[in-house]
Amino acid sequence: MNRLQAVISATNGVFGDFLARSGNGLAIDFGLRDAHGERLACERTALADAFPQAGSDIAIFLHGLCCDERIWNDGNGPHADAGSFPVRLADEHGWTALRVRYNSGLHISENGDAFADLLDALLEHWPVRIRRIALIGHSMGGLIARSAGHHGLERGARWTDRISHLICLGSPHHGAPLERFGHAATRLLDLVDITRPLAVAINARSAGIKDLRHGSLRHDDWNAHDPDLVSGDTRRPARVLPKTRHCAVGAMLGDSAEDPRSRLIGDGLVPTHSAAGQHRHRALCVPFAPDDTVLLPALHHLRLVRDARVYDLIARWLAA
Repeated sequence: MNRLQAVISATNGVFGDFLARSGNGLAIDFGLRDAHGERLACERTALADAFPQAGSDIAIFLHGLCCDERIWNDGNGPHADAGSFPVRLADEHGWTALRVRYNSGLHISENGDAFADLLDALLEHWPVRIRRIALIGHSMGGLIARSAGHHGLERGARWTDRISHLICLGSPHHGAPLERFGHAATRLLDLVDITRPLAVAINARSAGIKDLRHGSLRHDDWNAHDPDLVSGDTRRPARVLPKTRHCAVGAMLGDSAEDPRSRLIGDGLVPTHSAAGQHRHRALCVPFAPDDTVLLPALHHLRLVRDARVYDLIARWLAA
């Protein structure tokens, strides 16, 4: 079953927007998942049953592209999550940890909207009064958390005042080179009749993947532009949760920032400047304070969810 779910999650990442539009049963719905991967209703009785020791501080973990909530597990088997970040944070620091699964092929802003709805429901139905909420997202998950913050502020949602921390692990705040390469390759292949069918096939990749070209978080980043025709950065600045501590962890394949591997490809998928939220246009920069921005050497993008150094940073930030 785990292998099948992994295939379904990966398929949603690549073609999830098509699956959702066509009503395909493989399309994943945004929602909480219990320890067994079952969908958890966001209503008071179900939450109280699932979390009999529910606390007033909750940490919500969001996976990245083509993954699901099991990405946080520390291994395989019936006790795979025993040493995971969510379990350790609950056992060692008293945070109630929740995990989300979503269709990573949808637009980031669509998932951000759905996450904002989920936070509305949590605030209303959580068994005890919520004091603090920490959002912890790996890769695309961090962008969805930021997008939800934008939507929540636009709506005047009450939960925006409860978000104490927003922690991004290897999130491509200003895009990933691989998607920009894919877009450029599609444009070139489309110029010649014999390669045009290949361009069509590559261009079938999901809206979620295309949003990673520059890190688009808002509906109007894409609904007024055809992403297949526009190569430039059309983003507008996303609103920032004003009472939230924003933290970022990036990774580098090299042993230092000066290592050619670190400078050229960052963690293998996300450049260091993108993970750190840095941009030449100040309005697009993400407000990560220097003390809350850490780049870890000799670490690959996918290992960010299991590295002890990353967990120590999360625990330290949430304890402050």
